[in-house]
Amino acid sequence: MSNTLSNREKYVSLVTFRRDGSPVPTPVWFAAMGDEFGVITETNVGKVKRIRSNPRVTVQVCDMSGKVSNDAPVLSATARLVTGDEAVRVRKAVGKKYGPVYVAFSVYWTVTTLWARLRGRDKHDPETAILFRLTASC
Repeated sequence: MSNTLSNREKYVSLVTFRRDGSPVPTPVWFAAMGDEFGVITETNVGKVKRIRSNPRVTVQVCDMSGKVSNDAPVLSATARLVTGDEAVRVRKAVGKKYGPVYVAFSVYWTVTTLWARLRGRDKHDPETAILFRLTASC
């Protein structure tokens, strides 16, 4: 298996690290964007908080549930949180890669957010974009 990542893979396990150094894997959609890869997520979630504290992450190709195959290499990367035009670029790249599935997810997300707001129970935080750049293998 290759020690690189491309848009051919569907999911990666994005591993962020707690303050005590323990790893927290999360399966995510991602899109190649030049020499970086983009991920979208909610703002107030653990992986965003952990990246704010420590930009070091690792990634491994996985399936939709996060299961990593035995031969999947661990790839080291540095992550950064982005907003504004960069976040829009990430969202568009992920949307282009995942096509109709992303559109369906976006519609679902919009409807549930609007419904929660109408009921006064909006707990959704805005979307955040993460860009990560591969460094060297672990």
